[in-house]
Amino acid sequence: MNYKIIKKILPFKFFESIKKIYQSIYFYKARNYNLQKDLDYNENLLHTLGMDIGKIKLNLDRLGYNYFDENLSWHFHLFTGLSEVFNDKNINILEIGTHNGSFTNFLSKIFSHASITTIDLDDTDEQFLHSYKRDDKKILNQFLETRNENITRENIRFIKLNSTHIKKYFKDIKFDIIWIDGDHLNPQVTIDIISSLDLINENGIICLDDVIKDQTFKRNNLVSNESYQTINHLEKNEVIKNYYLNKRIRRKNFYNKKYVSLSLFFKNNFF
Repeated sequence: MNYKIIKKILPFKFFESIKKIYQSIYFYKARNYNLQKDLDYNENLLHTLGMDIGKIKLNLDRLGYNYFDENLSWHFHLFTGLSEVFNDKNINILEIGTHNGSFTNFLSKIFSHASITTIDLDDTDEQFLHSYKRDDKKILNQFLETRNENITRENIRFIKLNSTHIKKYFKDIKFDIIWIDGDHLNPQVTIDIISSLDLINENGIICLDDVIKDQTFKRNNLVSNESYQTINHLEKNEVIKNYYLNKRIRRKNFYNKKYVSLSLFFKNNFF
């Protein structure tokens, strides 16, 4: 039941008593959450995928990132490791969802010899304007300025494109890595996943952000468990195989765990 509805129904003192009990339970579980277990899980997976944890730490530090920062999403760690796996080859990377270009900028540095294509909605698109408060002119201008600074690098190509049309737009191109971080809701997230299967090389890698496995999770305007449902269905039907990293190593994981996924074609023995 909705928090606001409960507050209206229950007497004030009774509601406050329940609230305090809930908060006590929350803080107890958060305080006792096993962070080391999540860290070990992530590091063991990266090691299984042939990545050197020591090199990941050094390369993140070189670019000004703290390996142990609880607010740093582990897609930074993952792609740092992938850059070593690909050994700085001239590969093609597609990013679906540029946002402010901060991760695009990171990719261009960690994959210095790669060709990076990043796409996002046109900045006049209604969906673009009505997310992240970009319908405010001042916020929009600041956002675009930041994005332009981040993506103005020699190996980045930015395209204003609705990802619904990527199969047609890139019909003559294959990518080695595709990073899906656009719309996290259906139907678009499933369209992006299926389109990526057609655009990726047979030995390529598809990664997704904000994957939620919890089937009780209630979809909101930003995230859902729908990307997991799609890639899990594809794995069950032996189209792809999936690996999942904890998105962040933090105490909130006890109730709100997100993942970063890595997917390969089912018969791909890349790792």
